[in-house]
Amino acid sequence: MMKKYTFIAEYRGGTYISQYVEENLLNSLKKWGEYLDSSIYLKEDIMQLRQEIKMDEYAPAPVKTIENVWCCSFLSGESFLLLNIIETV
Repeated sequence: MMKKYTFIAEYRGGTYISQYVEENLLNSLKKWGEYLDSSIYLKEDIMQLRQEIKMDEYAPAPVKTIENVWCCSFLSGESFLLLNIIETV
């Protein structure tokens, strides 16, 4: 069964929102990584994020007491990214 995932990324002073439909959270995270916009995200950060996602090092943690919501963060040099993921129906 396909599910819709909403990604809310806080990165370098901006908030960026996207949605992907996939079978599970990890597949949607991989798709999110594939479609990062190089006009928003630094190319070095995109490459490192994609590598970490491929190696399953970038694992979202479930938010306690709230169903179908995950959070994770990423640090590269001076760049910090906070990512919230919400599974919607």
